[in-house]
Amino acid sequence: MGIDIGQAIKINRLRANMTQSDLASGIISVSYLSKIENGTAEPPKEVIEQLGDRLEINLIESDDYVSESTIIRWFQHLLHSQKDESIRLYNRIKNSLANAIDKQLFFLIEIHKLYYYVLINDMHEARERLSSLEKSSKRFNETETYYLYKFAGSYHYQQLDYKKALEYYQKAEKNSKSNLYHRSEEVHNLYYLIASAASKNRLTHLSLLYSNKSLEYYQMNYNLKKSADCHLLLGISYRRINDFEKAKECFDLAIKIANTIDDTGLLTLYYQNYGKVFSSIGNSEEAINNYLKSYELRKDYDIRKKLTPISSLMQEYYNVGDMVNSKIWLELGIEMSKGIEPSESIHVYEFMVYEYLINGIDNSFESLITNHIIPFFNEKQLYFEESKYVKLLAKYYYENRKYKLAATYYKMLSSISSSP
Repeated sequence: MGIDIGQAIKINRLRANMTQSDLASGIISVSYLSKIENGTAEPPKEVIEQLGDRLEINLIESDDYVSESTIIRWFQHLLHSQKDESIRLYNRIKNSLANAIDKQLFFLIEIHKLYYYVLINDMHEARERLSSLEKSSKRFNETETYYLYKFAGSYHYQQLDYKKALEYYQKAEKNSKSNLYHRSEEVHNLYYLIASAASKNRLTHLSLLYSNKSLEYYQMNYNLKKSADCHLLLGISYRRINDFEKAKECFDLAIKIANTIDDTGLLTLYYQNYGKVFSSIGNSEEAINNYLKSYELRKDYDIRKKLTPISSLMQEYYNVGDMVNSKIWLELGIEMSKGIEPSESIHVYEFMVYEYLINGIDNSFESLITNHIIPFFNEKQLYFEESKYVKLLAKYYYENRKYKLAATYYKMLSSISSSP
């Protein structure tokens, strides 16, 4: 049975340290109150108002009334990462959560707030919520612990701490076996998150394994959007192991779905990743065409999402020696990334480095890479990204006849390449 008026009355009466006699006095009989609280009697509106007045809360069901179904709908919006719907429903229920809610749902609500703050990109509140939840985690049951791990993973993913994100997602998977396995949508959503975090960690075979697991479920349940997401992840994995035909096949399946359901977000990801395939096989013209399409489709997007195709265009033009166009995209990237921290987008550092590469290198270039970029990627354990800059610095030292320093960084590059 869901949360109803009777449960809300009982919970708030107990919170107020009132007996049934205290609450019922002068309004209704104790026996009638008992029936209301047990859900075997439906009181008229006037009685609910009087009981609410005595409890000093609003018990009348309205837009502000919180029922279990309301909370479950909010959970579902969060599961599907439906930002606008999550905000709308949370704004409706947030002021009533403390008044009329089942105690068994209390921790689940508090834990889901963590992902809510991640979803709306309020990382300060998310960090505070995570810290608070971790202090209370010993009291959590298995289901609550599962969601704490899952949402902690999403928090770290958003902070570019992909290794931590994967670790938390895998902890959640272990916790899901005993108590959530029957909830297929929840479990396969987690599989997709594991695949995504594995992809960011360049654990290609793990990403392939979990992408296929989640794809099978989403195809069986005709979830086109999530099926396309899985095809994109598979395409990225195949590109990384140089199976370009397989990669194209996966991306083509993704764009068919994107066009069928008219999903602009999927189209932006398709063109961006298809561009990377062409870049990988040396077809810069087609790579640039696809990056441009991805950029055009992102014009109304959050700035951080625009930075991805801008950076790709800057680098592709640089690679073919077109410094004029590379500089145009560099300047746009620098302008758009003002006020954005590297922890929000790794492209911030890319623009800083390419400003030197395009306009000329001086001594501050060394400082940027050695004191900022390498420590940043090392801390995040983003070894692939770190290696790019270590290699760049080693080459810089070699070309400037600083052979000892060059040897040091080439040696570092070797050790990074062997990192897990």
